[in-house]
Amino acid sequence: MKFAVLGGGSAGQGIAGYLALRGHKINLYNRTPEKIASIAESGNLKVSGVIEGTAEIQKASSDIKNIVRDVDCILITTRAFGHEPLIKSCLSYLEKNAMVVIFTGYWAALRLRFLLSRVRYSNTTIAETTLLPLASEIVEPGHVKISGIKSKMRIAAYPASKTSSVYQKLSPVLPQLIPGNNVLETSLESFNPILHVPIALFNLGEIEKKEDTFKFYHEGISPKIARIIDAVDAERMKLIQKLNLDLLPARDMVKEYYETKGNSTYEIIRNCKAYKEYVLPNIFSYIQEDLLYGLVPLASMCDLLRVPSEATKRLISLWSLVDSVNYWQKGVTVDNLGIMGMNCEEILELVTKG
Repeated sequence: MKFAVLGGGSAGQGIAGYLALRGHKINLYNRTPEKIASIAESGNLKVSGVIEGTAEIQKASSDIKNIVRDVDCILITTRAFGHEPLIKSCLSYLEKNAMVVIFTGYWAALRLRFLLSRVRYSNTTIAETTLLPLASEIVEPGHVKISGIKSKMRIAAYPASKTSSVYQKLSPVLPQLIPGNNVLETSLESFNPILHVPIALFNLGEIEKKEDTFKFYHEGISPKIARIIDAVDAERMKLIQKLNLDLLPARDMVKEYYETKGNSTYEIIRNCKAYKEYVLPNIFSYIQEDLLYGLVPLASMCDLLRVPSEATKRLISLWSLVDSVNYWQKGVTVDNLGIMGMNCEEILELVTKG
């Protein structure tokens, strides 16, 4: 297949290298050309870590028009902040039967469905995954390290009737994909906000001292921080149950994705080999994303459906104090998702039928 990978950061370069080494043609886009200049010049991307090789990149450019045309699928790998600007910038160039997949979702399908409805072709498909398929980091220009590959990753389209088509096209390429019932599952299954926000808050001093070398999961987890993670995750699970979805607690997902061992959240994170040496880049930017597109919509949906979410709300308020940002005002709410005033049945009907 031929892919346009939008986003030349660690995630985008990791996915581009991974797919190219599996024999697929890759166009790579980044808004600023400097980040992908060495790849554009050489046409190659060095990949190390759990897989190794030199990946051939067909095009690497900051001209999005030349990247998204004549491809089978567009993969958006930027942070959630970049989803809407990227969709807007390539709307004019989307071809008939275009397929857009967002890694990772953060409610992307519901947030962006209104934009895609403006495309001259009404059959554009938007899908999202729960998380990134890889843990990767840029070692130096033109060199990306892949430290872990998830064994399972859920994908769903909006509306759900399109999921089967997306899955059939992508599962031979990304065999770890499993089809989700709807995009509620892919967005609510994401455990990044559940892990990142408490770990960062209670390691704030250490992170400020050594942000570029702090082994986020391995150094950041402790038995008491794990308890906070469990408290927030329990609220997420209550919302999931209210919506009659069949999803696992965060600790069980980490266990499955990375095939690690342990009984408690603390043990599972400490034993995860993919996490052991992993330095989360731009930590505070990740936290903002997790708050705006993760915990705030979680709390907003809990309020809509009358599910208690005190632990989640306390974390949002504490980070608002830390960053001097009102995350409650800036974050994604049920209004932004177009589900204000709906009950469980109406929300499920929306994501199923469109």
